[in-house]
Amino acid sequence: MLPDAVDLLDERSREAYVGVLICVAAADGDLVREESAAIEAAMGRAMIRPNQRERMRPWLITPPDVDELLNEMSQDAKRVVLRDAIIIAAVDGDYHNSELEIIQTISKSAKVRHSELEQLFSWLQEGWRWMAEGRGILGVGLPGDDSLLSDS
Repeated sequence: MLPDAVDLLDERSREAYVGVLICVAAADGDLVREESAAIEAAMGRAMIRPNQRERMRPWLITPPDVDELLNEMSQDAKRVVLRDAIIIAAVDGDYHNSELEIIQTISKSAKVRHSELEQLFSWLQEGWRWMAEGRGILGVGLPGDDSLLSDS
């Protein structure tokens, strides 16, 4: 695993980070396999201990209050969770209005300018293309890769 800014967060911020991501994943009321996998990966990345994970998993059904979680986070932690919230929102192939509303809440709390937010959305799109190109090189494409690559 590559180094990331999540590594710099204290334990409470890492827990709040995962909680915010859960809020985004659960926002549309339809938690899909890709979102669940992304949340589990985020828990691993944030080094959430097994007993903490068990305590947090019910949040997938009844998410915590995103504003309370954000109030517990530093500005840097809010910026990191904003980036990863955009990934979580996109992982099922579509942004839902409820997910975008939470992203806006995070962005406002993190004092991120609109231009920076747009750059994050563009960065993610480029990342999806980059991953599709890698799968294409190996001949193991996923459904939707052709449309990602044709948009380049």
